[in-house]
Amino acid sequence: MHTTLGDQKASTIAVEDGAIIVRIAMPETAQGADVDQAALLQFAARSDSFQGFILWQRYVAVYRVWEGKVAAAVDAASEVGVDSFSRVYDPLCQTAASYAVLTGSRQFTAERFVDRAISMVERVPELGTLMRDGVVTPGWFHAALAQTEGVLDEDVLAVIDHEAAARLREMGALSASRVVMTVNGVVAEYDVDAALAAREAAKVGKKVVTAPVDAELSELSVTAAAEDVELASKSLDAVVDGVCEDDPRSKQVRRSDAAIARLRGVPFTCRCGEDDCPARLSEEEIAGRASKIVLHVIARRETLEGDSETPAFLDGFGPISAEHAREVAQRGDTTARTLDVGELMNGTAQAADGYRPTAACDTAVRALHGECSVIGCVEAAWNCDLDHVQEYDHADPAAGGPTCPCNLVPRCRFHHGLKTHVRGWVDDLIVDATGVVWTEITTPEGITVRARALNSWLVPELGLLPCSHPGRVVDVDAVDVDAVDVGSGPVRSLTRTRAKHRYRMRIRAANRRARAGVPMPMPNAEFADWGEPPF
Repeated sequence: MHTTLGDQKASTIAVEDGAIIVRIAMPETAQGADVDQAALLQFAARSDSFQGFILWQRYVAVYRVWEGKVAAAVDAASEVGVDSFSRVYDPLCQTAASYAVLTGSRQFTAERFVDRAISMVERVPELGTLMRDGVVTPGWFHAALAQTEGVLDEDVLAVIDHEAAARLREMGALSASRVVMTVNGVVAEYDVDAALAAREAAKVGKKVVTAPVDAELSELSVTAAAEDVELASKSLDAVVDGVCEDDPRSKQVRRSDAAIARLRGVPFTCRCGEDDCPARLSEEEIAGRASKIVLHVIARRETLEGDSETPAFLDGFGPISAEHAREVAQRGDTTARTLDVGELMNGTAQAADGYRPTAACDTAVRALHGECSVIGCVEAAWNCDLDHVQEYDHADPAAGGPTCPCNLVPRCRFHHGLKTHVRGWVDDLIVDATGVVWTEITTPEGITVRARALNSWLVPELGLLPCSHPGRVVDVDAVDVDAVDVGSGPVRSLTRTRAKHRYRMRIRAANRRARAGVPMPMPNAEFADWGEPPF
């Protein structure tokens, strides 16, 4: 067996002569101006990829021990007529006890290890292979495993295991949230009975729990329906947004104080201490802000009509079962609006302002990506800005990026600001020949990470629609970003903002040539004093 660690050149794991040999390319770590920052960052981020392979082998090893004890228990039962599997000291308990002694762990921890090993080998072997190959980390695998625990039908589980593993392999860059949402969506789609049973079980699982945190604080935990928790969280924001700018508390402290105040039925007040505080915390003002709260659920029409069990997507939460989506749609406070993606062929930008997307375009983009398009960020799509990947040119719209799903992504304020104000961050959006939408992020160190749009399974038509805007041909290599007209003094041929945008165009072109197998050196540019370009 020979496995190459993902994204780590010349790093391999080999099993030879009964030994596991791990070889990891180590970059030069000495200080100096010529240090390869890309290699250092790659090493820091990916050199632990072998851990999934090792854990996979450990799980297989302990599974074989358990398997032997099961065989022995079966033989003993046939001889003495006693069912060893109904005893406290069953084969799993015995295997875990031996493992616990060797590792110095508690019996519960050891039993969980053995149970996960059994599940990996017998229930989700293909997801286990993803961990072995370094596609998912051990932590992500365990999170995926937890999503499948309620599936009891072995044939259905085999389909879920295969489909989830296939989707994850095809998604490009992954994160914990992307793994959980993907597996959760597959389970909700293929095991309708389990999803329905889980919904019914959840209805009696609602509770309020308190627990001490330290000598001063206790924790109040409320378990409720996913949509109600999201609405409650947004309602707290509507309360705390009314304090004045001089309130000394952090937002989380304000949210805690607001929650307790509302539960106790006492007023929530600003802590600035000023007599003329301009806080807007009257019941009428809070109600006004709360009335603007919207929780978005994206579902296919056939799902709501009961003709399909395709899951829906709850903004800020993730996939929900078709039955759950239908229950949400029947709530008295729900307003259903139809999104016809065919409308996008008639135009995606507002007629009066080409920088602004139409309502249909806005909804389609957020629904497709589901969250901030930067890998690892879990900010809900409707909490994000819509950012033009190829920057919109306010001075000459025809020369800039279009306002279209082929050029728009949701981006949280942090990552939006990072792209705008920190040099070297370049993003791209690609629609491949099959209509699959991909996003790319290139870090200042020159490392490019590519990921499939999170909800491609929910709105697959979006990438197949032809764009309504005219195509653009820009010779980015012919642009000299440092050129100036020296005849009448130091006047720039391009503003700093437009020069930066042209630079990013060259980076994107280089990345696309690299994907096509054409070598392209990364261009150089200076970024001093960029100023404040419009988003």
